[in-house]
Amino acid sequence: LRADLLAAIDKDDVLAKLQWQFATLRHATPLPVVFTVRTAAQGGAFHGSDAQRMAILHAAIRWGAEYVDVEVDTHAAALYAARRNSIIIASHHDPTGRQLRWSQCEFTTEILHRARACGDIVKLISFANQWSDNLDCLEFVKRHHSLETPLIALNMGYEGQMSRVLCPVLTPVTHPLLAAKAAPGQISVQQINVARATAGLLPARKMALCGTPIQHSPSPAMHNAAFSALGLPHVYGRLETAEANGLAELFADPEFGGASITIPLKQSVIPLLTQLTPAARRIGAVNTVIPTTLGGKSALLGDNTDYLGIVGCLRRSQAVAFSKATALVVGAGGTTRAALYALYTLGVGSVVIYNRTAQRAEELVAEFSELFASLVSVSDLAAVESPDYVVGTIPACDLAYPDSLFAKAGVALDMAYKPRWTPLLESAKRHGWTVVPGVDVLIEQGIHQLEKWTHLTAPTKLMADAVYAKYNADN
Repeated sequence: LRADLLAAIDKDDVLAKLQWQFATLRHATPLPVVFTVRTAAQGGAFHGSDAQRMAILHAAIRWGAEYVDVEVDTHAAALYAARRNSIIIASHHDPTGRQLRWSQCEFTTEILHRARACGDIVKLISFANQWSDNLDCLEFVKRHHSLETPLIALNMGYEGQMSRVLCPVLTPVTHPLLAAKAAPGQISVQQINVARATAGLLPARKMALCGTPIQHSPSPAMHNAAFSALGLPHVYGRLETAEANGLAELFADPEFGGASITIPLKQSVIPLLTQLTPAARRIGAVNTVIPTTLGGKSALLGDNTDYLGIVGCLRRSQAVAFSKATALVVGAGGTTRAALYALYTLGVGSVVIYNRTAQRAEELVAEFSELFASLVSVSDLAAVESPDYVVGTIPACDLAYPDSLFAKAGVALDMAYKPRWTPLLESAKRHGWTVVPGVDVLIEQGIHQLEKWTHLTAPTKLMADAVYAKYNADN
């Protein structure tokens, strides 16, 4: 958030107006905020006094900005001492490239030492007057790299774009939808990743949806659209198999980058994995495989994003406070396990499980009862008192849902997304309930998958658009 570029910066009640804009931004995005007021001397647009600038930066700390970017000057130490939970980026910008040089420059070395004394992260920005300045910048980063105080170092300007590609931490980027760039030479995440892939710094990876039946799944469209938008060279395909052993070759491929696991493999895949996340271990089912390194060796981490998809969708559709709510879960398979863990995560205390094979429901009750104040199974849906939430975890079938289930207002979520209107969602809609289709959960859990594989923020709207384009074309 470049406060110096906002119109409010010239107003008399600047703090009130900036606080309103900060709160609006905070409401609109879950992303952390980097807050700064760049002075005109360092290429910004702020012409006020040091006292005014420091008042704004101290206010940003009070408002809870995750990062506050402060120029290295006589006031920086005081701000660092008052930083509370904010991370201070101690920065210096040379918009000419004549003062802050990367090779044998006493001024640059002095600024680096001063910045490390008053910041959690150091940011040094120069201007490229020739392309070789990027190589000098890279060598500077190599010489002064520190895990304790990370270093952002790059060159502004067209010729400095390669330094942004090579910058190892918190690279400032622009976006195609922005009307103007905040600094000369800024490029997008997509452009950076394309350049890194071309330079051999970002190897292409193979991802796949594994299970059966999967031929009509929109997951490949969703993930490939995200890879394209992010400029990643990865490819997401399908591996249709009913046997977990059929995944061994994919997992052993040196280019393997991750897998989505669907029925019937969510439990049988576990023996092929090195380790499970705490959530996957407690759920007892895996829908996401992440290649990683443990103890210096290649490893496969099993995770579960099904429960995160359910949590996200139910939170957006919340009808009753979860701590006071009751829920019905229909089914007893691997997805049911994720649904139970999702309800536990949300704080629901009373849950009923229904499954046509009563024994399987009873087994889940025995396994998950410690997570709930009340967890029981029933053999007849008509015996269930109207809950606040119903979660369906079975493929669409001819199961009849009695009207008594919907006697009061609630939310129905069905993990099945074919057909569009499952018997559960049709019954719930007929009684005026809020309905959450399975395709929404598919998108939500897929967003978590992509972020776990790539460590990048997922382009959520684009992924949703890709899923619905495929889904609407097939239905």
